[in-house]
Amino acid sequence: MQRATRITTIMLSALLLTGSLIGCRTRSFLSTKQEIELGQQGMQQVEQQYRVETATPDAERVREIGDRLLKYIHKRPIPYSFHVIDSNQINAFSLPGGPVFVCRGLMDMIGNDNDALACVIGHELGHINARHVARTISSDILNSTLIAVLFPNPNAQAGASIVNDVLGLHYSRQEEYEADWRGLSYAHAAGYNPEGMVRFFSKLERLSKLQGSAGPAWLQDHPLTKDRIARAEWIIEHHDYRYGNQ
Repeated sequence: MQRATRITTIMLSALLLTGSLIGCRTRSFLSTKQEIELGQQGMQQVEQQYRVETATPDAERVREIGDRLLKYIHKRPIPYSFHVIDSNQINAFSLPGGPVFVCRGLMDMIGNDNDALACVIGHELGHINARHVARTISSDILNSTLIAVLFPNPNAQAGASIVNDVLGLHYSRQEEYEADWRGLSYAHAAGYNPEGMVRFFSKLERLSKLQGSAGPAWLQDHPLTKDRIARAEWIIEHHDYRYGNQ
């Protein structure tokens, strides 16, 4: 009887924890300092897994575009940084606390289209500034806590790593749309042509059709590209650049 009561108490506590904190994806309990620390840990892991380009023309190009965008966003008190990594994935990602990474595969696909690259980098800055990364990590941490409460067995948590989770985050469709909106706004404010995002999405859409259902990894966890193209075109047509310093 005592054991059953204890299990019930644990489950109720877990449900209260879940309902109060996990239930709302829009909340984050990570401080800015914690975000920065996680970002630095993530940087170390990226550097262990990939070669980070530092002296190449593309590395300088990404830094210059990123620094230019920073002048037109509502900056948070974090150390933003911009990097190119030697990976053939058509992908870009950001870590909490400021680091933004663009993969070599995506750079090659974009070519010399700085407008498209600015929109991609702006999109990642959008995730950082909207704290999408922190919110997702908060949910992941709480899910892990829930598992630990219900199943206090070390083996159930074997291999768990917040940093690994950071590198494989899956944003909601709404978060991706917001990051697109922010990216378009930042790029426009910095003097880039936001049509670059439409060109980029159009390339992704063609590539997805060529590769079939597999498609590039960048697309598999994102909203349908045709929907994102339509939304980007609407924002451009209505000149609705609501984010950043216009």
